[in-house]
Amino acid sequence: MEIVENSARNRSWAALAGLAPLLVFSNGLSIGLVLGVTFLVAHSAAAAVALLLPVRLGRSYTFFFSVLAAAVTVSMAASVVRLLDPFLFETAYRSMFLVTLTIPVLGASVMPVSMEEREHAIEDLVRGLGFALAIMSLGAVREFLSSGIISVNSRAPSSSLLPFAAQPAGAFIIIGLVAAGFRAIMRAAKRSEP
Repeated sequence: MEIVENSARNRSWAALAGLAPLLVFSNGLSIGLVLGVTFLVAHSAAAAVALLLPVRLGRSYTFFFSVLAAAVTVSMAASVVRLLDPFLFETAYRSMFLVTLTIPVLGASVMPVSMEEREHAIEDLVRGLGFALAIMSLGAVREFLSSGIISVNSRAPSSSLLPFAAQPAGAFIIIGLVAAGFRAIMRAAKRSEP
């Protein structure tokens, strides 16, 4: 049982590491919201197509159509962002198209083989929601640490708190601190079990 839990935990950490490009580009709340929602839509589309296509198509065709569905939904999300806020689109469109090539989206594009994997497909969608929330919250945290405020407007702040938080190195430092804190909490919880 412990081996299965460790394997699932390692896959979750690997998928979170696969989100590194999006976490680096998410340096503010507005960009974090755009990237998070785009990720959620693309991940859900890829997982749904992989689950709903017939098994007789084969794994390679299912993977192709799932990735294609993710790319089309990213393109549609980019069009919506462009209609709502053209300046935000100009800031975020390059990083929006990376969503299709992240490890969690590509992993969701793989057709479930067994019936047990098909039954656990809802867990994959919930995991996608968690990753989207991680992208959004990291953007908000980085904006707060770098400017001292959190704003949906993408305007430059008048003062800065910790300016390195807005840089890519700041993203990796924050991710490392959060991972270390989470690991310490999990170890403390494991020691307190009888």
